[in-house]
Amino acid sequence: MKHISVALLVAVALSGCGTLSQMTTAVIPAKTENPPKALKEVKATATVRTLWQVSTGSSSGKDYVRIHPSVDDSAVLVAGGRSASAWSKANGGQIWQTTLEGGVTGGVSSGAGGVFLGTGNGNALALERQTGKILWSTPLGSEVLAASAPNNGVVVFRTSNGGLHGLSTQNGQVLWREGRKSPTLSLRGASTPIVVGGMVIAGFDNGVVTAFDMQSGKGLWEVTLSVPRGSSDLDRMTDVDGEMKALGEALFAASYNGRIAGINMRDGSVAWAAPYSSYTGVDADPNGLYTSSDAGDLWKLEPLSGNPVWKMDDLQRRQPTAPALLGQYLVIGDYQGYLHWINTSNGQVAARTQGDKTGYTVAPVKDGNVVYTLGKSGLLAAFSIQ
Repeated sequence: MKHISVALLVAVALSGCGTLSQMTTAVIPAKTENPPKALKEVKATATVRTLWQVSTGSSSGKDYVRIHPSVDDSAVLVAGGRSASAWSKANGGQIWQTTLEGGVTGGVSSGAGGVFLGTGNGNALALERQTGKILWSTPLGSEVLAASAPNNGVVVFRTSNGGLHGLSTQNGQVLWREGRKSPTLSLRGASTPIVVGGMVIAGFDNGVVTAFDMQSGKGLWEVTLSVPRGSSDLDRMTDVDGEMKALGEALFAASYNGRIAGINMRDGSVAWAAPYSSYTGVDADPNGLYTSSDAGDLWKLEPLSGNPVWKMDDLQRRQPTAPALLGQYLVIGDYQGYLHWINTSNGQVAARTQGDKTGYTVAPVKDGNVVYTLGKSGLLAAFSIQ
């Protein structure tokens, strides 16, 4: 089996979709009738500090809509429902808020002076970063589920019909269109396309991860993480809907009913693959690869091989988000709005607090020593740990 070199891993990173609405939710239908696991009492070894929290008014009201906050030098940018807004990193004060049409279903990303998101009526939008003014709106013909970071004048939007659209950040002109055919039944949602160097990498509902040239849309390589298996439609779903992680020249990605893989981004070769099913995705550093499975288990794997280091089952059936690395801790939200800080060395819960009581469907976003969380009700909060 091939391995990813340590030098490759520690190098600095290069400079949903369903068609049956009754089956397409952000929460996987339970395979058993067992209730969510009760939380164990925490013997805290760290202290979580709430720096600020604010109600943004950006509640989506839908479990399957997963809007990720975006953090830049001075603000946290969020969206949901029919609004987008910017909030001060320092104190949570509102900078601007913009009313939108169509309901936000994808985003948020920011950069190049703009804020990028998409709506349920199929429009890709750019807002002016400093004021929230709408700069342009481009119809893409299908519900927008995610937006990449901008790079060299291009931003890429993922739509629910399996489409990938490269647009000009300046005026919203469609520069190229690509995509992959979606199966009849898939999970509702899509992973955020990630930008690495001159590539944009996207996951699709047919179980593949594909790299495209960001400027032209030309396909560069493709990896199959999962193929349909089993007798039922649920068993045959293969979505790559979770967060992917680029580390040096390695890409880590996971699929539902499939595998987690370490992929060499130079040519798309698979260094290793392991049978873990996840619809939330991964986070990683040179010391570990972390994922929450569809059963709610949290795993630490060796980045070089995919071999397990530890497993934590405290969050089974609690619909944990993808993990977010913050120093020596992982931060994970759950369906009841609890935030869990987990020691990466041993998988033990170091601290717990409750944020948005309506729950979390997206991972916390790290910025320095602070994590920002956006709950289903639109509650935005900043936390640190000591």
